[in-house]
Amino acid sequence: MSEHGVAAGTARTRPLWRNVSFMLMWSSVAASGFGDRLLQLAAEPMLGVYIPGTSAAQVTAAIMFCFFLPYMVLTVVGGWLADHLPRKWIMLACDEFRAVILLIAFFMAAGLGTTKAIDSSHHWKVYLVLAATGAFAAIFNPAKQSTVPQIVRTEHLQPANAVLAGIALIASLIGLRIGGPIVENVSVQMGLMVGVLSYGISGFFFAFMKPVHRPPRAEPRSTGAARARGGLAGALTYMARHEAVRHLVILNILFWSGAWVVNAAIAALNRTQYGIPVETYLTSKSKMLAVLGAGLLAGSLVVIWIRTRRESGLVALAALVAASVSMFGLALNRSYTFGLVLAFTIGLFGGVFLICIDTLTQSITPNHIRGRVFGTRALLNTVSAVVVNLLIWRAPDADFWMIPVLAVTAAATGIVAVWSLWRSLRRGPLESYRLNVMWHIVRVYMLVWHRLRWVNRHHVPLSGPAIIASNHTTGLDGFMIQIAVPRTIRFLMDRIHMFRILNFIWNAADMIGIDPQRTEMAPVREVVRRARAGELVGIFPEGSAQRDRRELMPFHGGVGMVAVRSHALIVPVWIEGTPRSKHMFWHFVHPSRSTITFGRAYRPDPTLSNDQVAEDLRQRMMALAGDANRQ
Repeated sequence: MSEHGVAAGTARTRPLWRNVSFMLMWSSVAASGFGDRLLQLAAEPMLGVYIPGTSAAQVTAAIMFCFFLPYMVLTVVGGWLADHLPRKWIMLACDEFRAVILLIAFFMAAGLGTTKAIDSSHHWKVYLVLAATGAFAAIFNPAKQSTVPQIVRTEHLQPANAVLAGIALIASLIGLRIGGPIVENVSVQMGLMVGVLSYGISGFFFAFMKPVHRPPRAEPRSTGAARARGGLAGALTYMARHEAVRHLVILNILFWSGAWVVNAAIAALNRTQYGIPVETYLTSKSKMLAVLGAGLLAGSLVVIWIRTRRESGLVALAALVAASVSMFGLALNRSYTFGLVLAFTIGLFGGVFLICIDTLTQSITPNHIRGRVFGTRALLNTVSAVVVNLLIWRAPDADFWMIPVLAVTAAATGIVAVWSLWRSLRRGPLESYRLNVMWHIVRVYMLVWHRLRWVNRHHVPLSGPAIIASNHTTGLDGFMIQIAVPRTIRFLMDRIHMFRILNFIWNAADMIGIDPQRTEMAPVREVVRRARAGELVGIFPEGSAQRDRRELMPFHGGVGMVAVRSHALIVPVWIEGTPRSKHMFWHFVHPSRSTITFGRAYRPDPTLSNDQVAEDLRQRMMALAGDANRQ
């Protein structure tokens, strides 16, 4: 069975929405997030947030500190357990134990006075409940992250993560919107009891989940897999050896460090800057957090719409830049209404970032170490969460200092994100950083807006002289072929379409201009010279695009002359699904579902004339079109 064994299992025969195991997963994950939110809201009045002189930011940070402190030890334990025990039973046990803990908190909250706070000498009991709940959450999360690739198809991995994040956020939104008013206006006990029922009932759903089980693969010791079986040390060794995984983990830590600052800053803003009455503080704060959660949900929907995993790294970094700008705006803002807008945008871009990062990490990490990598990542996230929240909790006058701290955090995050984005854009398969930057940007546009996919790209030689010969449908064709091929293509292009405003593109790509209305040998000789020099050249033998119809016109003999004189291989290419319109501008703005099919490379018969070579290519391309339509 393949690494993602679902490929051969029954899960591959059904779409995501009919995957019963996945449905059970998201429903139980949602309930877990809902229960956590109710406990955290109930803890605020129990710790005296309504008592005059109490810092809202400090109470919020204290809750987060106690909740995440157990992660320092138990995330690695959870990762180890996820790699050695049945993951669904781990998740079931964690939910049921959390239900018991919230039931204990329910009895602790009995008989609270009008201040809704327990005696300060008993605050340690609240901290202990938070820590115990966090302990089981720490064990739960690596098992959850490691199970997702076992219950969904590989191509469904990013949408599945988006759905899981989205459903969990919906549950959190419900928890925030109903939890705050319940705790504030009914009772702390009622909020806790709802959490008990949420954990207790939904936890049993995991018992009916059917992940695909695979025997561990035998790995040669020289690969380092054997060394990777040693818990934290093994996961750190793996990340040290794999730069991509290491960078993803670092970015995730950076994001969550900023998130804890935002969390405490929202409490401070609602308590000191927005003029919110003390008695409605929890409701206004939970509303802003719910709006932030709605933004996260919108981010999940954006990722579902994006769909493709290709270029997810760039999308994640661009989203992190935008989230940093919104964070900085929140630090400067003094309006509660506009604060809600900024909270939504932080959630929107943060959601896109998190899902893309999770999907990339799951995709490139093998199953035998995945649980420990996610456990170690959670541990490192926890270290940042504990440190940040501890500093806020113990800081004097935290409500005042949180605003400038938020601004500095946003600026630092933005600088790192911009630097990482630029570094990623510069890297690529093409020969210059300018080409790579344009290649990545156009690639995102083509993959998302035109749903571009390609078939049999392996037919394109990775080195040596070759000619890409394609049918011509729109002004998009050259861009589509180039972003599908990890090698620079020198296209022969009609000068009438080489608009001066885009000279930076034509110059960077070193296009070869030609006027089809005139008989010019210089461009053809240049194409021959490039091919002989071992370059990959692109030609549209029809000479002009079939903008609003798909009839393959007769080919010009020039393609035959270039092929014969350069002794280059020819790769026939068929493009279909592009927008149909006489107006080229419409090709770029109208969405489509475009496909490129690459044919087998061949060397033309040198005994044929130029026109015969061109006609032979045309017949091959028509056969390729028939094959593409049958796929």
